[in-house]
Amino acid sequence: MKTKALLKSFTFSLIAIFSVSAHAQISTNELPPSFSSSLFSTRSSDVINLSVPDVAEALHEDSLFVGIDIPYRVGLPLSVSYNLQNSGHWQVMGDSIRVWRLQLHASGAKAMTISYDKFWMPEGAKFFIYNVDKTFCIGAFTSFNNKGTQENPVDFATGFVAGEDIVLEYYEPIGVETGVISVQKIGYIYKNVLAAQGNIITRSMFNTSLPCNVNVNCPLGIDWQKEKRAVACIYNASTLGVCSGALINSTSQKDYFLSADHCFLGYDSQGKNQLNQLIFYWNYESPDCSDTNISNSPSSTGAKLIANSAYTDFALLELVESVKNINGYIPYYLGWTRNTAPAANAVGIHHPRGDIKKISVENNAVKNYSKKLNWTDENGNIISTTMENTHWETIFDIGTTERGSSGSPLMNQNHLVVGQLHGGEPGCAPATRYYGRFDKSWDYGSTATRRLKDWLDSSNAGMMQLEARELIPEIVGTKFICDSSTYYIKNLPANAMVIWEYPTEPNSAPRPQFYTNYPVPNQCTIKNKYYYPYNANLIAKIVYNGNTLWTLSKEVISDTKSYPYATYIQEACTFYGVNHPSISGRVENSTFVHQGCMVRVIFNSDYDKDIYYDSSGGITHKPLFWNYHRPTKTLEFQLPYRSGGLPFAFILDGEGVCKKKRIIFFSYTGNGNAPVSAYSLKVLSPSENIKEIQLVTNDEIRERSNLDWSLEVYNVAYGTKVLEVKRLTSLSYIMDTSGWTSGMYVTRVIIGDKVLTEKIAVGK
Repeated sequence: MKTKALLKSFTFSLIAIFSVSAHAQISTNELPPSFSSSLFSTRSSDVINLSVPDVAEALHEDSLFVGIDIPYRVGLPLSVSYNLQNSGHWQVMGDSIRVWRLQLHASGAKAMTISYDKFWMPEGAKFFIYNVDKTFCIGAFTSFNNKGTQENPVDFATGFVAGEDIVLEYYEPIGVETGVISVQKIGYIYKNVLAAQGNIITRSMFNTSLPCNVNVNCPLGIDWQKEKRAVACIYNASTLGVCSGALINSTSQKDYFLSADHCFLGYDSQGKNQLNQLIFYWNYESPDCSDTNISNSPSSTGAKLIANSAYTDFALLELVESVKNINGYIPYYLGWTRNTAPAANAVGIHHPRGDIKKISVENNAVKNYSKKLNWTDENGNIISTTMENTHWETIFDIGTTERGSSGSPLMNQNHLVVGQLHGGEPGCAPATRYYGRFDKSWDYGSTATRRLKDWLDSSNAGMMQLEARELIPEIVGTKFICDSSTYYIKNLPANAMVIWEYPTEPNSAPRPQFYTNYPVPNQCTIKNKYYYPYNANLIAKIVYNGNTLWTLSKEVISDTKSYPYATYIQEACTFYGVNHPSISGRVENSTFVHQGCMVRVIFNSDYDKDIYYDSSGGITHKPLFWNYHRPTKTLEFQLPYRSGGLPFAFILDGEGVCKKKRIIFFSYTGNGNAPVSAYSLKVLSPSENIKEIQLVTNDEIRERSNLDWSLEVYNVAYGTKVLEVKRLTSLSYIMDTSGWTSGMYVTRVIIGDKVLTEKIAVGK
């Protein structure tokens, strides 16, 4: 096996052109004022002609390293020393801004990258880099991109800009501290790896990886569309080398990135560990199985090497710039397992030779490699050895890996990471590759900087595996609208826009009204002004740079704030000797049924409810039986013996209910408790507000002197007791209803073990 050798330089083939729009790396994603103003000009004295490296010699060198596991080289370094004081030209624009501009010419270059040994932006300053024909621009870089301070600025790097003539343009508010821009190195790109114009890269300009590689968006990768988002192509502008790696999940949910130790020669977690010139390219892939129409991918800069070990060749990075701030990127953190059993089958996703994202498949079980591995240079000299039982051996059936694939994840049949690529022999399938074992990287080292466990399981919970985590955009807001509801997108990718769609128009009646919350396009509001029952889907299209990244949908239901629509069926039954017929109908605010019979209430709605019996207000009586079956939205109950005239109330609450609603049931009027009764009930109305309650009986009972009965009256609409009189001895009672709310009432007379009920109307 052969691995990285020390060449004169390496660089990266990931370059993308786009039509006059700022893109790539975390920036403000805008164009400089000079693109739309004729006041800006570049003097010939501002142009610096760079030395042209020996491209022929570089190409000859490249031919010697075909098939060796080393970074894929497409450029050469040019050492320079340019800053705001010794180069370029300052120009004052009005009384608030001054501009510094430097143009670089590198004859024959396909593109250029820039490394800075010192970089710091004051508040309000903006820095752009673009080609002279203004077809490619990156920026603006601002104080957000500062990794150091004004007193102690640190290194930085900016990505690829197409062409042999590029312009550095810096805008600084007058009166602020002067920024620091110190250019240390120019990357001279000499290979045909990009298109010269426009915002599309075509396959004819690539030809970087072997033809047996398979694009991740081919049918082979259909089940790996989430995992692919975690994988990035990484370019170190300080060493001009390219590798692969992936975001990996942790219990602390930090931005950790797993790659290979040999990708970071000269860096160590226990020494020089800050990689400010490391650029991560995300979503670098063809949109389909072809190799055409590859849009420019977003990127971020900077990482800290927090743990690494040559034992399994792992490197764990913590990103400096949060992936949440990457333009148009939807993060995905791979899950992992430290299970020692070999994977039943496996998949690798990677960037061979800095090419667009590829997928490789092993249909059989991987194997533990039980021997030592000798890693050699191009001459066969052993430069390092890894111990036995530290790597998985994988023989891909489809696809392969190459230079630039190093550090990419190997995932098992459960889509969990089990290792990262170290290297292997060149060529197409069957291709043998060796991945450092995740379970060995977990706890082999004696300190946190030499193992994974302290970072991925920081709480020391003994995790054996951790599932993946993704920051999928989602519509946040209530499913049910009462008066109004505001919605927004959670996990909206940086600089993405939202296009809302809802099937209604502003001021439309009686349907709910829809408004976009300008100037906050991430929000919208739906108002249910007329309390109209309406069910529709709210659509949100997440758009970045003219492309739809994601389409979201959320069901939205408006509540009427009125009594819920429900129907009931009361079964026929015989209760205490009385035969009751079956009845059915729509549930009203108060509904009368027969005691002892099973009653089923079916709620007609598209959402669940919470139902509970209302025992508030000192109510002690309860149904003989009641149950709410949520899946069928059915309430079942039976009213007990001697319950005539008593209100039995259920509370309707839960999701979709704007206001708690009270559903009341009474037993039918009349003495239905026994087949024969010595009493009956009669209600007279001698005047408008006077009701006379009479007990009708035979002469024998009428002559008794020990008569004892009680009277209760309940408001049917609210189920509240409005009157209670006990120990009545007369056969009649005069009731004054003045001041009572107009409506229907139920009188309940209790005499001995008998209950008599009757409805009465009060008022108009």
